[in-house]
Amino acid sequence: MLKIENLNKIYPNGCQALKNVAFDVKKGEFLVIIGLSGSGKSTLLRCINKIHEPTSGRIIFGGKDITTLKGKHLREARSEIGMVFQHFNLIPRRTVLTNVMAGNLARMGIMRSLMGLYSEGEKNSTREKIKIVGLDGKEDVRADNLSGGQQQRVAIARALMQNPSLLLADEPVASLDPATSHSVMRYLEKINKEMGITVICNLHFLSLVRQYASRVIALKAGEMVFEGSPSQIDEQWFKRIYGEDAMEVTIH
Repeated sequence: MLKIENLNKIYPNGCQALKNVAFDVKKGEFLVIIGLSGSGKSTLLRCINKIHEPTSGRIIFGGKDITTLKGKHLREARSEIGMVFQHFNLIPRRTVLTNVMAGNLARMGIMRSLMGLYSEGEKNSTREKIKIVGLDGKEDVRADNLSGGQQQRVAIARALMQNPSLLLADEPVASLDPATSHSVMRYLEKINKEMGITVICNLHFLSLVRQYASRVIALKAGEMVFEGSPSQIDEQWFKRIYGEDAMEVTIH
């Protein structure tokens, strides 16, 4: 469903964040991207949905080269790609229901959203997404009264409002404590397996990678240095990806 061809990203300061990255993603995969901070993981996800403009290369999504799309056609392609960020990006004083509803903004329009003019169908759809991430009963709770893990699950529900075929998750557990990380990852796994949504997720911890990923790609200094199954990442590969002095940290 997704094909990355010779993708390069050079920032205005001359830093080359991606260097000829190329891989395919099959429908229904749970692909995890690993690598040190600064290896290009976040840049790659932001290029896939064109938050960042690639310098060169092609991104083929659903048979269309989205690197060439503009305006309405780009918005249509983006509507099929949900995004979950490390820092949740919720409106703290708004309720869970309102925050999740914001995922439907492209279809709803800004003015109707600001005025809270939601149809009953839109409210029902929102409640359904809230239930999927295990937060039913918290629709009227303000976002800033939730735990970090609950806030990230609200962010996942918001992304689901787009009815995406592809979900990008950029370090979704990096801001959470270890005990909460599995909770969030299990909901991403549920969305992948039960709803058939393809997931591409950036992660640091190999213990999470081994439990949830169907396939792994590793980046180092913007280059792809590994592609394979989680079980193939032995100590030798770990040192090659993260450096000789790196030590693996496990999340139980």
